[in-house]
Amino acid sequence: MTRSNYLALCDLHQYASCSRVLSSKYAKGFGIIGPLLGDESPLNQPNCLYGIFFFLFYLTLDSVVQKLVVIQLKFSLSISSLIMSLYLAYILAFVLIDLCLVCLATYCVNVGLAVPAFENYVSAMDKTT
Repeated sequence: MTRSNYLALCDLHQYASCSRVLSSKYAKGFGIIGPLLGDESPLNQPNCLYGIFFFLFYLTLDSVVQKLVVIQLKFSLSISSLIMSLYLAYILAFVLIDLCLVCLATYCVNVGLAVPAFENYVSAMDKTT
């Protein structure tokens, strides 16, 4: 259920509106799960909930010793987050034709996580050969 009267603090302009993004059909289940599994599916949750679980899990991995399997998992998670960021950035720019500051910040955080994950992965692969 979306609230049509929702107004986010980061709304700056008609075309820079987090509220429009957060109340769109793409704000839940990435706009994919609802049409595939139904709007009532337990998997059709707000994207921000998926993000919270993703970042908590990713941060939990930082507390684990940097074993090869953890490095590979972080690399895979980073790649998947970049793919989702590209998908959501496309939706933001070309479907919703909007600018969401929170969304852009999240994309930057995902890139910021991917760079060291890639460097650690390359370094670990060099050591195994």
